[in-house]
Amino acid sequence: MDNLIILSSVTQSMKARDILKSNGITSKVHRIPAYKGKGACSYGLIINKDIEKALEILKDNEINVVGRA
Repeated sequence: MDNLIILSSVTQSMKARDILKSNGITSKVHRIPAYKGKGACSYGLIINKDIEKALEILKDNEINVVGRA
């Protein structure tokens, strides 16, 4: 099952992808429609395993997660 972690920018998404990769979690940067009424598109990561571990790793590395789906 795929999960989506929503981040504030493509730069943050790429940084998060690299951090997760170094921790053994594969993810893919994905452009998503405007999130929660924001006018611009958002970006996020699609991961297919252990979203809770991924979120913990990102928090530990000071990556601000906007949301998840």
